[in-house]
Amino acid sequence: MSQKITILDAGMGKALKMQGVEIPETIWSANALLVAPEKVQSIHEENILAGANMITTNTYGVIRSDLKKAGIENQFETLNLQAAGLARAAIKATGKVVKIAGSLPPLNGSFRPDRVRSVEEIEPLYREQAEILAPHVDVFLCETMSHINEAIAAARAARSTGKPVIVSFTLHEQNPGKLRSGQSLEDA
Repeated sequence: MSQKITILDAGMGKALKMQGVEIPETIWSANALLVAPEKVQSIHEENILAGANMITTNTYGVIRSDLKKAGIENQFETLNLQAAGLARAAIKATGKVVKIAGSLPPLNGSFRPDRVRSVEEIEPLYREQAEILAPHVDVFLCETMSHINEAIAAARAARSTGKPVIVSFTLHEQNPGKLRSGQSLEDA
């Protein structure tokens, strides 16, 4: 029985920084959707041509509360749709068969398990983003989860769309058997 290997793309935030795009703490890589969307598409294309058969929407920084702090909360839906559109345009430009993963990121800062709220509080926030992205993606990637609550909330929201779901965790630096929250990887 043969299994197909999925090759994911490289980190968009780091690639954007390397290309000189400003990545502010407030809205992280979402800023590129505002100031350099052509670079987002170009990075997607580079990843595809390098062999990625799944690319991730540049929605890691498209978080409603962060956009609100930046005064652009009204662009939440537009930025999600733009990110999905740039991924789709990159696939078309390369002529390759590639899947799109919709990124569902930590809502309150990467690697900050101390800021994670209850599943009941955050699942609706993830569901809103998942419902916007669902028609435009093949799978959801709940990425860099540092706490079980955010992983459950993101995965449930993504699953409610009927799309497959991938969850990735970040581990504690001194204890790789635990999440950054201190919860065991086994429990997650």
